Amino acid sequence: MSKEIPIKMVKPEFLDFINYNICKAYSEIHGKEAAEEFFRHVGEIGFKELQKRIEFPSREPYDVLKRVGEFLEEMGYMAKIQLTKVADDEVIIEMFGVSVIESSMRLINEGASPSHIMTNLMFAALKELCGLRAEIEDLTLEQPSKETGYAKERWILKKL
Repeated sequence: MSKEIPIKMVKPEFLDFINYNICKAYSEIHGKEAAEEFFRHVGEIGFKELQKRIEFPSREPYDVLKRVGEFLEEMGYMAKIQLTKVADDEVIIEMFGVSVIESSMRLINEGASPSHIMTNLMFAALKELCGLRAEIEDLTLEQPSKETGYAKERWILKKL
């Protein structure tokens, strides 16, 4: 008689652990710029995979960014994401409870490149669906912490 083994959910701390190890190793072997390029490509591949899972009924940049954010929130990458459309070419993005905030801060402080999976997925989505790129300004008043996992950014959208 077989007994079913319950499947445990992956904890956010494990994602943070894996994120640090992968990003640190790639940055050490190939350098920070190559790592940034690699993770940008990871976002492009990820977006192609994402399009197989969810639909993007709108090509309006705000809607596209919001849909990617909703997916990441649903998957537990972050507790909450809030997007505010300021203008057709400007969006404020607030992230709460980001699962990889500790590893990302540590990687930046060590001169390595974090994966920025949310950013790179959104960059790929904007490029593919809207023909746009984004310039990001960090608006977080204080350094994000493990406790808050909070970050706030202004995204200025520009034609490719």
